Amino acid sequence: MDRRELSATSIQELGEVFMAALQQAGPELLSADLEGHPGGTRHHLQRLMRPLMGRVVERVITTIAATQATLQPACPSCGDQVRLVDLKRERQLQGLVGEYTLHRPYFVCDACHHGTAPVDERLGLGRGALSPGLSRVASRLGIEDAFGEGVDVLAEALGIDVATESVRRITEGLGEVAEAEQQAMMAAARAGEIPPLDADAGHPTVLAVEVDGIMVHTDGAWHEAKVATVAPLGPDTQTNPDTERERLVWGRSSSCVGMEPAEEFWFRTYVEACRRGVGTKELATVVVLADGAEWIWSAAARFLGIDAVEVVEIVDLYHAVEHLWTVANTIFGAGTPKAHAWVEPLKRQLLQNGATPVIAALRTLVAPEALAAEELRKAIGYFTTNAERMNYPAFVARQLPIGSGAVESAGKLLVGEREKGAGMRWTRAGAQAVATLRALHRSGRWQAFWQTQPQRRRPPVSAQSALTAA
Repeated sequence: MDRRELSATSIQELGEVFMAALQQAGPELLSADLEGHPGGTRHHLQRLMRPLMGRVVERVITTIAATQATLQPACPSCGDQVRLVDLKRERQLQGLVGEYTLHRPYFVCDACHHGTAPVDERLGLGRGALSPGLSRVASRLGIEDAFGEGVDVLAEALGIDVATESVRRITEGLGEVAEAEQQAMMAAARAGEIPPLDADAGHPTVLAVEVDGIMVHTDGAWHEAKVATVAPLGPDTQTNPDTERERLVWGRSSSCVGMEPAEEFWFRTYVEACRRGVGTKELATVVVLADGAEWIWSAAARFLGIDAVEVVEIVDLYHAVEHLWTVANTIFGAGTPKAHAWVEPLKRQLLQNGATPVIAALRTLVAPEALAAEELRKAIGYFTTNAERMNYPAFVARQLPIGSGAVESAGKLLVGEREKGAGMRWTRAGAQAVATLRALHRSGRWQAFWQTQPQRRRPPVSAQSALTAA
């Protein structure tokens, strides 16, 4: 019979252990203060409670394990019957409330030689020596700062000593689980399936998709991590206090990060956009905001303009102005009054009339040397190619955003702040795993992710998959 409660004997024994420990620690507790230093009351209580709570967990698991010994589970690998080889196979775990030594039935499949402990499945245990609760906390710390910093926080806040390597392994391993799920959705999208809509996405009529890139050092060299941010626009509007322009309100955003080639990343972006509204009957317009990178504009409409949805392509105004400054600084001298005098009126012309007057002004310039001539040539090509994407008067009239600050901020937040610290060394796989897990958290999907018990699907992580800040 499945026992659903601890025995009275177990409860009494645990109570006696607690009373004895409390009596022994009494003098230290009475002489301590409430400060957070190692001699404070909190630290004394943590040292007191962890051994006790570890024993409580052990008793609970022993009770659960007793119900498993008489069961004949099927092999989780091949489905055949398994054979009991050890009634009390030992496993050591670190948890949030204590350390546990588990003793549970262990079975082996004679057909495929797969070993299994049903109690581990029942408890949601995955690989490694950390409990699911501690794994969640450690991985959250691992995506926020260098892995060694996470170790320090666990020790200071919870009195738990965890190796830096353990924090790295669990963080990257869970990031691999999240990335595998992302890749599965991308594969389904390639096969023609429309990814499912997020439960809280609503039914937007206008969706913004911003795309950008940020360089990160992986595998001994600099590589581009591509970032996309997706958010609904409107229907409410707000006025920018600096420009006094009215625009549609930017809703809750979500993001994705990929270190793959452009075509692969567009499938990732497409999945993210579908989760926020692309493919729904209510969606009428997708606004794509980016700089002038050719890989972005060659594919944006193809991936996002499905079901006759209008795709409005907008080159970020500030990137366009940067090109004007590049020309001015090269021809008139960096930061000179002549450079300012040439750029400032063109900035106003660009916002009020689009690219046409800018192209005309560029064509009247005479470059004094080869370098300036090359910059001038590139600028003319840039503004000519993207002229329709610089129709800022029309975009402003429709209350659409004309700056891609959201995705630039996302790139710094998701990649730059975590993976570009001094002394950090990453493999591409490790950087991708952490960035994916970080994007998942920042996109509001952390709770849903953990409800699927991702620690049970965590693959083994090699000791060399990534290194942290020194």
